[in-house]
Amino acid sequence: MTSPRSPYSAGSTTTESISDWAQLHTKQITLGVVVLVAAVGGVWFYSRSQDLKAERAERAYYAAQGSIASGNLPLAESDLKKLVTRYEGTDGAMQGRLLLAQILYEQGKHQEGVNQLVEGEKALSGSSEFGASGYLVMAAGYEQLKKFADAGAAYEKAATAARFDPDRHRYQSLAAAAYKLGGKPEEAKRLWTPLAADSKSVVAGEARVRLGEMTVTAQPKS
Repeated sequence: MTSPRSPYSAGSTTTESISDWAQLHTKQITLGVVVLVAAVGGVWFYSRSQDLKAERAERAYYAAQGSIASGNLPLAESDLKKLVTRYEGTDGAMQGRLLLAQILYEQGKHQEGVNQLVEGEKALSGSSEFGASGYLVMAAGYEQLKKFADAGAAYEKAATAARFDPDRHRYQSLAAAAYKLGGKPEEAKRLWTPLAADSKSVVAGEARVRLGEMTVTAQPKS
């Protein structure tokens, strides 16, 4: 006759099974724990290293500003070039790239300044804080080089990156003026027409004047 099973026998069997499984798989369990700890530690280390990188970039940026304040533009230029190379991807590096371009402009190195901004365009275009400023500085460089069509395109990108409508409208108007100087009146008209029709636009009056001037200029002489 089969003896009755204890009400705890099923639980005991299950516990023993788990214990047996754990003993058989001790190596795999240990490895899994190690991997988990390493992953958590890796995330913390990466986050901390990024914070340190940002802090160093900020210090380097302010050091370069000190060189500018003392009138040593060549030293500031050298320091900023190191900054944007070593700390690419940080806010300090983006600010440094904008400042570097302006320093190069002041030294008459307009193409080199524009090149610096073009090299960092990917980071600048994705920055809600520095994107518009970066394209404005780029447009200013193109204007100094008499590359007005390129300046117009840069102003349009600044308008796209702008967070507020008044700024956006001003940059669009600047783009239109640059296109006109660059021999692209249709591009200028494309931008000025909606600006002139928008009564809330801060540049509506100017846009109407510019469109009127273009209409007069386009009329054939009798």
